[in-house]
Amino acid sequence: MIPISDRPVIAYSTNTIAQNSEIDEPFCYMKTPDGKTVDLGKLCDKQPASGTAQTCIPGSNISAKVSIAAANYEGNFFSGQVLNRGCKTIKNVKVNYEVLDESGNLIDNGFIFAQPVTLAPGQSATFRGEVVAGAQVVATHADAQE
Repeated sequence: MIPISDRPVIAYSTNTIAQNSEIDEPFCYMKTPDGKTVDLGKLCDKQPASGTAQTCIPGSNISAKVSIAAANYEGNFFSGQVLNRGCKTIKNVKVNYEVLDESGNLIDNGFIFAQPVTLAPGQSATFRGEVVAGAQVVATHADAQE
């Protein structure tokens, strides 16, 4: 099994990891197994061209339709962006997270609500909140209401 710290951090992952670091890194990035940082800013800012059909994920599982597009943990604040990939408008999106120590042990968990409160299909929202200090914060999943 690959330790959490050795896994690449990829945007649009449902298991997004953000480490507390003094290093100036892009908001949307990937860490390769050899420690290099790859800027994925162009992917995070990607918007559908006007006149293009919006792709959505039909079905009843709202959690599968809300993706955590990016996450950042800095100075005890956890922030990022979520995207409504569903076909219906959703509201009250919350991002669930876990705070881990240097050994990967759970210190705390909780959730942060995203703003704006209501998201139409294809829209994104941001979240930001203060969390307990730890070595890293893991966004476990996002929840919403229809």
